Amino acid sequence: MMIWIVFAIMTAAVIAVLLSPVVKARPLAQGQDRNAFDRAIFRDQLAELDRDVERGAIAPAEADAARNEISRRLIAATAPPHASRPLGTPSMALLAALIVPAVALPLYLKAGSPQLPDMPLSTRLENATETGDYEAMIVRVEKHLAQNQDDVEGWKVLAPAYRRAMRWADAAEAERNILRLSGPTANGLADYGEAMVMANQGTVSAEAHEVFRKALGLDAKLPKARFYAALALKQEGKSAEAKAAFEAFLADTPADAPWRDMLLAEMNDAVARPPALDQQTMKDAASMSPEDQQAMIRSMVDGLEEKLKANGDDLQGWLRLIRARGVLGDAGKAKLAYDTAKSQFKDNPEALAALDGLAQEMKIP
Repeated sequence: MMIWIVFAIMTAAVIAVLLSPVVKARPLAQGQDRNAFDRAIFRDQLAELDRDVERGAIAPAEADAARNEISRRLIAATAPPHASRPLGTPSMALLAALIVPAVALPLYLKAGSPQLPDMPLSTRLENATETGDYEAMIVRVEKHLAQNQDDVEGWKVLAPAYRRAMRWADAAEAERNILRLSGPTANGLADYGEAMVMANQGTVSAEAHEVFRKALGLDAKLPKARFYAALALKQEGKSAEAKAAFEAFLADTPADAPWRDMLLAEMNDAVARPPALDQQTMKDAASMSPEDQQAMIRSMVDGLEEKLKANGDDLQGWLRLIRARGVLGDAGKAKLAYDTAKSQFKDNPEALAALDGLAQEMKIP
């Protein structure tokens, strides 16, 4: 019984410590403004945000949203300081410290099982299925597979368990073993590739892209493989190929398909995304000063604008130009490109919708 008295005293001590801020007030020193530090921080954040916009590190639309939030916090921090006052009394804290263990301890002694011994790990693993202990079930299968690497059924149990636990690297290894033991199938390859993508924070690596190509070689209409293969093209900067792949996938997608909205979002982003630089250009840019890098980027954007003057029917080019001008902070040129493109596509409702959507995103009037 002594152990329960010790626990009660410890509980009371912890509660008293936690409640001490309630009964203790720290009045502000005369003339002290605890918000002054916050205001200085927020002003620095606004200045840093302006610098990010100037060097093109953040889009104007995103900068406006961030500026509004920082300004709101700055305004809140300008409220005049006031002395804090206690919300309670020492007697209230003492009463609470006594009541909580006095009520909790009898309830536990009546409804709990203080004499129940600890459950050994082996027992927990053996009874995992009956008790619904999900983590123990995973450990149990892992222990089995450590001794039976070629048990495909064990890997088939473990793979979805890892997915549910979001252990993506482990899920990818489980899917790889399933393919090793069962042979390649379209769905198996797609599941393996997806686990690799999730383990890589959403990036489709060259290895994963090849896995999806193999899956499509077995089933050219498999939705999961088609989506990630198109996403790989988009991430590689192959906007035209990605757009074509997404459009072909969309044409085969039912109106009520659960992945339709995600597919449309990726399509719109692929259309507006500037093309990736080739490896040599990226290598040259890495050795440039920030000023030279900006000059190179502006030169490339100006070149895109010249191409559009010769071929005004390139909707993707106009979308890239408008976004690039906005990222570079050329709001006036972005508006001019937007107006010119709208005039060019005045008889094309789909093109106008894409242009208006980008303008709304970038807050172009």
